[in-house]
Amino acid sequence: MNQKGPIIIGEYHTIPENLPADGQLRLIFQPIDMTSYWRRCGLTANFVAGFYSYCYEASESKANSLSTIINELLENASKFSKARQGRINVELKQYGNLLRIDVLNVASKTLRDSFELFVNKLQSGNVEEMYFSTLEAKEDGETKSGLGLLMILKDYPVRFGYSFHEIDVDTHEITVRAIINVEEI
Repeated sequence: MNQKGPIIIGEYHTIPENLPADGQLRLIFQPIDMTSYWRRCGLTANFVAGFYSYCYEASESKANSLSTIINELLENASKFSKARQGRINVELKQYGNLLRIDVLNVASKTLRDSFELFVNKLQSGNVEEMYFSTLEAKEDGETKSGLGLLMILKDYPVRFGYSFHEIDVDTHEITVRAIINVEEI
């Protein structure tokens, strides 16, 4: 087993790990559960958004925004995971008006490298330009575009952090951390 620490990119440590949460919810899936029955991503996102909307006295539009963000994160983790050998862990922690969403999936080295390259481009690029150029590329048949993540960054005030951890040569854990001030969505 590789003992190297994870590679951290973005705003991963915005909320200290040892800060006690006001509330917490964890879900674990196999990617095959979501990709075989694609609607499960939306149903899960709606459940989680509804669960947290009570905490924030959120309007229907806030609950819909939260559901959209969670749905995109679940879909990406499902699409880019090892289908049967992997797992998807979703952990939500509430800190007052902040909601931290961690979505961990297990991916191959190829998918990890591709996503890490994309994330590094996000850090230094113009999200609007990347979004529209990705839309054009998608029309040309590109399927692994990152369009969902770009849409979240373009349309919602979400801060992202990413962790890439090598388990073995072709098994990598990727955590996408979204931090949302629910009052702002």
